[in-house]
Amino acid sequence: MEYPGDITPEQLLDVTAESLVTWVGVLDDGKGDRPESARIRPLSTQLALVQQRPLPRQMKIYSEVAAKYLPAVADVWRQRSEALGSVTILANALTTTGYFVRFLRSPAGDGLAALQAKRVANSVDEIGTMSVDDVAEVTQFLSTLFVLQGVRGVASEDRAVLLRHLAIWERRYQGRLAAETAGRCLGMLTDDPMMLMMTQGVKAMLESALDECGGPGCARRTQRDGSNLLQCARYCGVEHQKAAWPKHKPICFNATF
Repeated sequence: MEYPGDITPEQLLDVTAESLVTWVGVLDDGKGDRPESARIRPLSTQLALVQQRPLPRQMKIYSEVAAKYLPAVADVWRQRSEALGSVTILANALTTTGYFVRFLRSPAGDGLAALQAKRVANSVDEIGTMSVDDVAEVTQFLSTLFVLQGVRGVASEDRAVLLRHLAIWERRYQGRLAAETAGRCLGMLTDDPMMLMMTQGVKAMLESALDECGGPGCARRTQRDGSNLLQCARYCGVEHQKAAWPKHKPICFNATF
């Protein structure tokens, strides 16, 4: 894999929240505008390095990026037209964080599922020429957005295109992740009862960190006196907040939204 000549091996190995968002164009590195291919290569390399770390260390850097930069990442996302580009690759990596779920529930995150559906619908010919792994990434990201925001905002013309091509991809990649994720999107767009039951369970699990106490074994949705749960994660009281702190501390950042 070739990189632009101004990127050194030391830069690639130095993975930080700031380096990740710089590759997608959120921060300016003073090198001028880069073509998308010159963004994707170093970003993908750094994300691969993150994925080699133990899960807690992965979640720490993903959480830092999401807490500090999700609004700016979303701004870039809205400005670009690719179904699979540097900004969507990074956003997809952040979907595992509670910050991403929280952002999609905020006014600033409204409409992103419908926006990405339009991006995919407008790019079906290009997606048809992608590798099976890239198709899986496109459809996995779209399915996650559908789970969190639903499909009601998807324009009818985009829905028609997606229904046709998702069915094609599901058949073409049978036995691969791309078929499974295309099938999820298809099931949600067609209101398949089994798929809706499954996705509602997934949504509840993803949102539980925002709605339920984060204390060990506790699922309370209010404090014991009936008032709102404590922040920054959600706790039903100081006792559970302290008990969960060792696990929560590494991924606790002041969110910018």
